[in-house]
Amino acid sequence: MKKARIFTAVLLALCLCLAGASALAEEEEDFSEIAGVWYTEEIEMSISEEGRFVLGWNDGDWAGSLEKEPWANGDEPEYTAYRMILDDPEQSMWESLELVPDLSYPGKITYYQDGTPLDAFYNVPVCVAEPEEEELAYYEPYAFIDDADGEEPAVTMMFTLLRPAADVAVMRMTDQEIDEDGELAYNAETLEWWAELDGQERIVVKHVFEGDLPDLLISFAAEDEVCYNYAVQISGEDGTLFLMPLLPSNG
Repeated sequence: MKKARIFTAVLLALCLCLAGASALAEEEEDFSEIAGVWYTEEIEMSISEEGRFVLGWNDGDWAGSLEKEPWANGDEPEYTAYRMILDDPEQSMWESLELVPDLSYPGKITYYQDGTPLDAFYNVPVCVAEPEEEELAYYEPYAFIDDADGEEPAVTMMFTLLRPAADVAVMRMTDQEIDEDGELAYNAETLEWWAELDGQERIVVKHVFEGDLPDLLISFAAEDEVCYNYAVQISGEDGTLFLMPLLPSNG
């Protein structure tokens, strides 16, 4: 009888330890891969490293927690998305809310309602994409830089500032090389500069990419007074344009 009681006690203690370890693992789940501030043209979302989010709609903030969940799209390999659990479920009429990273566009995450993609969020207050002809017509007049000099194949891209910015410059990069720390060192020549630009301002650039290293960048100071330097790159998978963070130029 005593042996049975001892075995039962040991088994119960083991179960409690495993349950505690599991609970602790859940509590310590890390969301640093998407932590920070995310922007659309009109709203912002902040995400903590613990997986808490605040989504700032015009009619009031939504707050809640994220849960990691598997996600696959067609033939893509399974990867991680994030289910949004509202503190107050009555704030939303939708059954499911998700945030899904874009594998081809680092720094972009899409907000889904019941499986339907709605808003694209970016982790810096600017985005870049190749515009359709309709978009070019819709957003005219816009700032325009022709850096192609008639060469082909030229890429036409549209920068959209998601928040007001100062000291905005579009630059051509020169003398690029990877330094001993693995960072991209370069010089830069300013193609166009603006003292201030409003949010939702568009800059259209026509440019020919040469070589394997990036050779075009946008630099600006945002409302938080942080200075951003981002090179434009093209995804080798589908040709999508995306932004790569850079250190300030050598000159």
